[in-house]
Amino acid sequence: MLKAGSRFLFIWSGLNFLISSLILTIVVFQIGNSPLLGMVFEKSEIAGLDARVIAALNCLTILYNSYAVAFSVLAWFVIRFSLSKGQKWAFWVLLFGIGLVEVMAFIASAPLDHARWQVNVVLSALYVVGIGLSGYALFKGEKK
Repeated sequence: MLKAGSRFLFIWSGLNFLISSLILTIVVFQIGNSPLLGMVFEKSEIAGLDARVIAALNCLTILYNSYAVAFSVLAWFVIRFSLSKGQKWAFWVLLFGIGLVEVMAFIASAPLDHARWQVNVVLSALYVVGIGLSGYALFKGEKK
């Protein structure tokens, strides 16, 4: 069961890495603006925004997603090299670390009418299943 929990968390890490990397690529290489703009505003409203507002949102997008990429990589290492080997400290780090990220994702999108709710629900479901299976296996003594 620990192996299954680790797999769900590994998928969470990979999906979070993929989404954040894609968004970073779009904004850093100026393929487009922050995807959040399109989720919140109509095209006519975006055209009316000051260029500094768009630049500021793009800067925040780059900052957030670069941290998300780094966090995903660090989480992957903790999952792969510690949690999957049954180390309980890794469970607690992932429980609070990823848990905080998931809770804040919902809180951050609330003022925007939960513009990213589909992504938040999928990532949260992967996290809850993964951490639940891992915790059960670690604290009930079943490690296979």
